[in-house]
Amino acid sequence: MDFKYALGLEPEDPGFHHGALSDFRDRLAEGDRADRLLGLALTRNRRAGLLKGRAARASRPFP
Repeated sequence: MDFKYALGLEPEDPGFHHGALSDFRDRLAEGDRADRLLGLALTRNRRAGLLKGRAARASRPFP
Protein backbone atom coordinates (compact mmCIF):
# COMPACT_ATOMS: atom_id res chain seq x y z
CA MET A 1 0.00 0.00 0.00
CA ASP A 2 2.80 2.46 0.79
CA PHE A 3 4.23 2.12 -2.73
CA LYS A 4 0.83 2.81 -4.25
CA TYR A 5 0.55 5.95 -2.12
CA ALA A 6 4.06 7.08 -3.07
CA LEU A 7 3.26 6.56 -6.75
CA GLY A 8 -0.11 8.31 -6.47
CA LEU A 9 -2.07 5.17 -7.37
CA GLU A 10 -5.55 4.37 -6.15
CA PRO A 11 -5.76 1.54 -3.56
CA GLU A 12 -7.62 -0.72 -6.01
CA ASP A 13 -5.05 -0.14 -8.77
CA PRO A 14 -3.18 -3.39 -9.48
CA GLY A 15 0.06 -1.38 -9.55
CA PHE A 16 3.04 -3.51 -10.47
CA HIS A 17 4.26 -6.94 -9.53
CA HIS A 18 6.13 -6.99 -6.21
CA GLY A 19 8.81 -9.09 -7.88
CA ALA A 20 10.03 -6.03 -9.78
CA LEU A 21 11.10 -4.34 -6.55
CA SER A 22 12.50 -7.56 -5.15
CA ASP A 23 14.63 -8.10 -8.27
CA PHE A 24 15.87 -4.49 -8.14
CA ARG A 25 16.76 -4.84 -4.46
CA ASP A 26 18.69 -8.05 -5.17
CA ARG A 27 20.67 -6.45 -8.01
CA LEU A 28 21.36 -3.36 -5.90
CA ALA A 29 22.75 -5.54 -3.10
CA GLU A 30 25.42 -7.06 -5.35
CA GLY A 31 28.93 -5.78 -4.79
CA ASP A 32 29.14 -2.03 -4.22
CA ARG A 33 26.17 -1.06 -6.41
CA ALA A 34 24.22 0.55 -3.56
CA ASP A 35 27.21 2.70 -2.57
CA ARG A 36 27.82 3.70 -6.18
CA LEU A 37 24.16 4.65 -6.67
CA LEU A 38 24.14 6.71 -3.47
CA GLY A 39 27.38 8.41 -4.50
CA LEU A 40 25.96 9.29 -7.90
CA ALA A 41 22.77 10.65 -6.35
CA LEU A 42 24.70 12.77 -3.84
CA THR A 43 27.04 14.12 -6.50
CA ARG A 44 24.20 15.12 -8.83
CA ASN A 45 22.16 16.67 -6.03
CA ARG A 46 25.23 18.57 -4.78
CA ARG A 47 25.90 19.96 -8.26
CA ALA A 48 22.26 21.00 -8.54
CA GLY A 49 22.53 22.88 -5.24
CA LEU A 50 19.96 20.66 -3.52
CA LEU A 51 22.09 19.67 -0.52
CA LYS A 52 22.85 21.61 2.62
CA GLY A 53 25.43 21.18 5.35
CA ARG A 54 28.34 18.75 5.29
CA ALA A 55 27.12 16.87 2.20
CA ALA A 56 27.13 20.09 0.18
CA ARG A 57 30.63 21.05 1.33
CA ALA A 58 32.25 17.71 0.49
CA SER A 59 35.12 18.26 -1.95
CA ARG A 60 34.90 14.84 -3.53
CA PRO A 61 32.06 12.56 -4.65
CA PHE A 62 30.76 10.07 -2.10
CA PRO A 63 32.35 7.58 -1.35
